[in-house]
Amino acid sequence: MRRFGAAVAAVLVVAGGAPAGAVDGTLPGGIGIAVDIEAPLPDTVIPKGSTTVVGTASVGTGAVPPTTSVTYVLDGSGSLTDAGFAQEKAAVERFHREYALNPAYGIGSVGLATFATDGRSIDVDAAPGTQLAVAPAADNDGSGTPDFLEALGAMPYLDGSTNFIAGLQRAAEVSAATTGTRKLVLFLSDGRHNVGTGGEAERMLADLPEAVDIHTFGFGPDASCQGGSVSLERIALATGGTCSMSGFADLGEALSRLLASELHHLTLTVDGGPELPITDITPALPQPGPKQVRYTVRTPPLDVGNHPLCVTAHGSDYAGPGKVTDCTNVIILAPTTTPGPTTTASPPAATPPTSATSPGAPPPAAALPGNSQVSAIPRGGVATGGGTVVP
Repeated sequence: MRRFGAAVAAVLVVAGGAPAGAVDGTLPGGIGIAVDIEAPLPDTVIPKGSTTVVGTASVGTGAVPPTTSVTYVLDGSGSLTDAGFAQEKAAVERFHREYALNPAYGIGSVGLATFATDGRSIDVDAAPGTQLAVAPAADNDGSGTPDFLEALGAMPYLDGSTNFIAGLQRAAEVSAATTGTRKLVLFLSDGRHNVGTGGEAERMLADLPEAVDIHTFGFGPDASCQGGSVSLERIALATGGTCSMSGFADLGEALSRLLASELHHLTLTVDGGPELPITDITPALPQPGPKQVRYTVRTPPLDVGNHPLCVTAHGSDYAGPGKVTDCTNVIILAPTTTPGPTTTASPPAATPPTSATSPGAPPPAAALPGNSQVSAIPRGGVATGGGTVVP
């Protein structure tokens, strides 16, 4: 994707929904991914041989910074009818409730527009004046329903022709009012552009800011990704988005794929060696997000020394793959021996107990050699996109 898929910085964040002690990162599209080694704890002294590593991994379960905005652009042309327009709005409402209101997806502001022969930007804030963007859960009139959903429900059916250029004009206007470093436009239509030529659309698409990605959704028997001087596919490809086709019934599912995530597999590395697959995982991978799993894995036999153990969770969201890593360290001590007697002289007589030691009391405990914090390995690292581990 030309907008945000080319380079995504690795980020370490603390996610409220992640397990305690987990290392939590973000996938390229902003969805959270986390992994945690629960045992062994860092610098645990263990016997020589294999040891068991246990913990959790998750995708899409923790809050991420609200750096994404979403602008919904709905087709209100005559081919829909009032009933079809109501179904279109219902699909957007389901998507908004499941994703925009969920802090795991990092959506900080939303806007709304509709088009037919002409377009209309919608005031989505119940506060005085006209506001084209609002926080997803904002309820400025105290009604108990988010302002955005009230505005969506009241949005009028326009009737008329299908003018994608009018929809793009309103998309540009509303997305400019939204906040966030990444701006998604969800552009819906049940038909094909049938007003004017494509030259104006091409100029508008070229002038859109780099942060704006338009994802188009065609639904109904007359819709198509291709065809005409201005197509849904052309709009999407020009801005780094995708075009999806669906029916009325599964439009909500098609929208949900935009923010889909998946936890693919887990791996273990020992002493910085090759990645070993982890197969004892409940539930078994892959799993769509949001999901948390538990894993157990035995290491290969370990000898005396320090051994860094790292577990990596591999996943993806709609913008691409990423991974996050948590590390611990175990210590195996060298055996100690006590030299035998070197003389045949009689052993010295027993020394009577002094006032500092009571008869029969155990001797003071001696500290185990090498049992200090010796690991310089940081706990955790995260990589996204290119796979560079960040301590």
